[in-house]
Amino acid sequence: MRTIRRIAFASIAMVIFCSLMLALPTSQAAAKEKTYKWVGQAFCGRALRIFESIDQLAYMVEKYTDGRLKIECKQAGEMVPAGQVFDAAGQGIIDFGHGCPCLAKSKGYALQWFCDAPGAQSPIEEVIWYYNGGGKEIFEELFEKKYNCHPIAVMTFTSEVWVFSNKKINSLADLKGLKMRAAGARGEVLQSMGASVVVLPSGEIVPAMERGVIDAVEYGNLHISYPIGFNDVTKYLYYHPTKSTSPFNLWAVNLDKWNALPDDLKKAVEKASKDAVFLSLTYGMEQDFLYMKKAVEEKGNELLLLPVDVAYAVDEAAADYYYKQAKKDKDLARILASWAKFKKEYGPYAKWLDYLNVTDHLGLVKGDS
Repeated sequence: MRTIRRIAFASIAMVIFCSLMLALPTSQAAAKEKTYKWVGQAFCGRALRIFESIDQLAYMVEKYTDGRLKIECKQAGEMVPAGQVFDAAGQGIIDFGHGCPCLAKSKGYALQWFCDAPGAQSPIEEVIWYYNGGGKEIFEELFEKKYNCHPIAVMTFTSEVWVFSNKKINSLADLKGLKMRAAGARGEVLQSMGASVVVLPSGEIVPAMERGVIDAVEYGNLHISYPIGFNDVTKYLYYHPTKSTSPFNLWAVNLDKWNALPDDLKKAVEKASKDAVFLSLTYGMEQDFLYMKKAVEEKGNELLLLPVDVAYAVDEAAADYYYKQAKKDKDLARILASWAKFKKEYGPYAKWLDYLNVTDHLGLVKGDS
């Protein structure tokens, strides 16, 4: 009798095991066939060229995931107020919010140092530190803790125009009282040096320049700002003579939405993100170069370098300001410590980043070519 029972139990167990084995491939296949869709909103309008980077990454994500994750991004104001996209994403009102890290300063003060910060990292330096020096890990940890969102890098800007101005800047005295639009760490530093700083969204900048409310503006790189009309209402385009800086743009994805993705899709999204960032860097370099010709020949702008003594004075004041703020903000202290470690390890090789792409003249030394 016991033998019969053992045979019966063994037969039942075998049936259950075989059923599970037959079901397993079906479950795996079902998981791979499941599709997802994220609907989010940008902090800017579709007319701003920044939106091209959103569409580019959305296209890449769909391709890299074989169509299993689709992205739809609304323009500013369609779902939530433009300045609240990160908060809305964290609360689950939208699946993700697109914007610049300086939008996160209200909850994560240190996050704006991933934006344009005077004296900080150049575009390529920032990208190298972000992916190889610990920046990405800090960025993700802070966004997840402060906003309940997982950040996905969308693009990096090429060198920002240090300032679009209708007034010449020949000395530090010219910065004092200069009425200008600036944001994030740059705005804080310039204000500490005596500039009269206001924060304005992109759509209000040109009218403010036309009415004389402001005399200067800091806002991104040339090819993004040109279509907005900055070059129509300003005369001088100042670039930093030795250390141009730039910000990231990102999607802050609701953490539950991000965690719901299977690992293979997460890996695909991360790969698409990194590829999009590097694509934006080379694309931006090409476009900035082409728009310089337009700015000078069609708009009558003057391309100028900020006087070296002014540039260094601002950068030194910025460094002092950052370390002072870091005493009150442990997250900023952590970022500065990471920068210091990266500087110590790779500082001796920094000049080679410039030598690898030196363009003293265009074409051959002699002749028309």
